This record gives sequence, C-alpha cells and structure tokens, in this order.
Amino acid sequence: MSLRDLCKFSYIKLNNKKIKRDMAGIRRIVPNIYSDQLEATKVFYLDFLGMEEAMDLGWIMTFVSKENPLAQINIFEHEGGLPVNNEAVFMSVEVSDVDGMYRKAKQFQYAIVYDIRDESWGVRRFFVKDPNGATLNILSHLPGK
Repeated sequence: MSLRDLCKFSYIKLNNKKIKRDMAGIRRIVPNIYSDQLEATKVFYLDFLGMEEAMDLGWIMTFVSKENPLAQINIFEHEGGLPVNNEAVFMSVEVSDVDGMYRKAKQFQYAIVYDIRDESWGVRRFFVKDPNGATLNILSHLPGK
C-alpha cells in the first residue's frame, strides 16, 4: 500500500463514533470577492495581511498565505452597472500576532468595526473592513485556552 493510499482516508470522532472520512473529497474552499478597487485591494491583502500574489490576470487576482498556501482568496474585478456589495462577506483569519495586526490596521487607517478584545471562549480578536466592504475577523488563540 502506498503512502497516497494510506492518506486517502482519515478517521474523525463524531457523536462518540469513529467515522471514516474520504480524503479524496474537498481539498480547499476559496472565498471570492468582487472589487472595483483592485489597487487598494492589493495593498490590503499584500501589505496589510502579508499574503503573496499567486495570480493576476487583470480581471481576477489570487492571494495566498506565505505559511499555508491552501489559505487563499480570489478577488474578481466587478463589472456591470450595479455597485459592489460585499457587506454579507465575513471571513476569519487566524494570525500569530493579533495585537501587531491591530496596530497595523490602525496605521493603514482601515475601518475597525469591532475593537480588539479577549473573548471568553479563548480568542483575542478584532474586525476590520477590507476595501471592498468584506469584514475580516482577525484573531489569535489565547495561551492556555
């Protein structure tokens, strides 16, 4: 049996039952956001979040995490006469230094819509708006939680 065959299945516990999970299924889920501010969006995802640009075809850009290349986001150029509406988009981004990211968001003068705080369930977080109106929950887990 090859390593690939061994990795094809994993087991998880669900309701105290061991369930075989087929690893050949979903490999990643990538959020897509429409933008009419592509340059400002590049600054947000490259300079603020520290992601890398994996692709730029002019009408679509893909940004990836340097540490985890499966953590990605696509930005599509918005076309048409209607305004961009990403108000319902809400994404969580776990970082190693949430306080540093908070200071950086303030330096970039991004809209912070939920101020930084420790939550009772063990995370420290804040919410920031990207240039397209999407809300990002920037968080770190608290030590010992």
